Amino acid sequence: MRNPRTVLFAIAFTASTAQLCRAQAAPALVAEAGHPLPNASARDLQTFQIASAVLHETRRIYVSLPGSFAKSAATRRYPVTVVVDGEELTQPVIAASEHLIRMGQIPEAIIVGVENTARLRDLTPPGLSVSGSSLHEGGDLFLDFIEKELLPAVDRQFRGGPPRAFVGHSSGGILATYVAATRSTFRAVVAIDTPVSLGDDWLAKQLTARVATAAEPLRYASYEARFGWSDDAWKKLVAAARAPWMLHREKLPRESHESMAMISAYLGLREVFSDYSMLAAPVAPAASILPHYAKVSADLGATVLPPRKLLVQVLDDLLAEGHGAEARRAYDTLVQGYGAPPGDRALEARVAGMEHRPPPKETVESLLATPFPTPEEARAFIGDWVGDLWMGPEQPRTGRQVLRIRVVDGRVVGETINHLPSGEDLVHRWDYMRITPAGMTFGVMNGMRPRGVVLFEGTLTGDTLAGASRFGGIEFTSADGTPPALHFSFKRASK
Repeated sequence: MRNPRTVLFAIAFTASTAQLCRAQAAPALVAEAGHPLPNASARDLQTFQIASAVLHETRRIYVSLPGSFAKSAATRRYPVTVVVDGEELTQPVIAASEHLIRMGQIPEAIIVGVENTARLRDLTPPGLSVSGSSLHEGGDLFLDFIEKELLPAVDRQFRGGPPRAFVGHSSGGILATYVAATRSTFRAVVAIDTPVSLGDDWLAKQLTARVATAAEPLRYASYEARFGWSDDAWKKLVAAARAPWMLHREKLPRESHESMAMISAYLGLREVFSDYSMLAAPVAPAASILPHYAKVSADLGATVLPPRKLLVQVLDDLLAEGHGAEARRAYDTLVQGYGAPPGDRALEARVAGMEHRPPPKETVESLLATPFPTPEEARAFIGDWVGDLWMGPEQPRTGRQVLRIRVVDGRVVGETINHLPSGEDLVHRWDYMRITPAGMTFGVMNGMRPRGVVLFEGTLTGDTLAGASRFGGIEFTSADGTPPALHFSFKRASK
């Protein structure tokens, strides 16, 4: 029987039977000593040889493994990013990826650089002439080698898998764009300074034909300094694309053809995984974040784990919100995907304890879903109220803060306005409002962690609304064990 604690992202820790069969037939990557990548700084970068039956030659391959590789469960599989012109472009892609991964903006991935032997032959698709080449170059054969031999070897030896990305510069950008037009293996493509106009826009026509008919959506980003798309060809591409396609074009006027590799790798990988970024994930409630990444995974056609940094925060927030089952899923995903965090025993005990507690009566979700009062119900509070919020008795009262309650398009809207000494107004729109027997409670989602709703519970006495705040939907106390609170007092200024 399947373990009921199986994590939400279980698919990321398995390989399909078809993948395993292909991997068994693939040639092996054989470790090679004495040929490090020039200027390499990545500690985990390794050099290999692979004897290709497709190409009838042996190729040098550079492999950079994710930081969590040694700590993660042996069944976890990682996305793979293929880099052509490997001897030149692998290191910029590694550097860009490491920073983006650390910031939670792209998923951890295995980076695979392929060194050139006959660059013009391998990076030129059949049907296109580059630098006077024939129309029968070996781009398709080279891609067959990558898909049928290299990727299966990476999958078998280093737990690689989809989603797969492809990065190429110049002639490599030609092959990258051809990949986008003809190969469904890759879901994300970054093409850097690609001479798309060659052969009467041959590449543009190929890709435009695919976006109009292909079932698999693709993420394609083009970065341009000297070469690139014509405006007309790009407009036709965008017009032909179906909704799930992600197409991005950007010119870098302060870069040269040679200088743009690093910044383009950074911008391109960030762009094609923009929906993965923790900056794109919901802020709250915490229980909405894992489902967000399940949707991102569906859009990418393969499961990607949330960033480790975000997953740690999500787990902490789910525990604060009292969601035991969701906290268990987040914990299992964290441990299997990234390894046990510091203090794992105590953390696991917290998760186990939360699983056995009854569901909380008040949650962040329930507070955010509470309907605002009707204009009639809020009639006694509509208008401006002037006063202060303060933490301690020594904090001076300035009277610069305003509670403003209005009716907009038939609906009650509330906001807190802080008139700054600079003359600017800092406005916080309310996420919660309820009329109570004693007065009124209003609230805003906390902009920092802990991710609770800051509820201001006020009592109305004459024309004064006064009270204190608390965190709603979570359990939270300050370092001294007492609940933190803001006090407030506002006097009616206008109706």
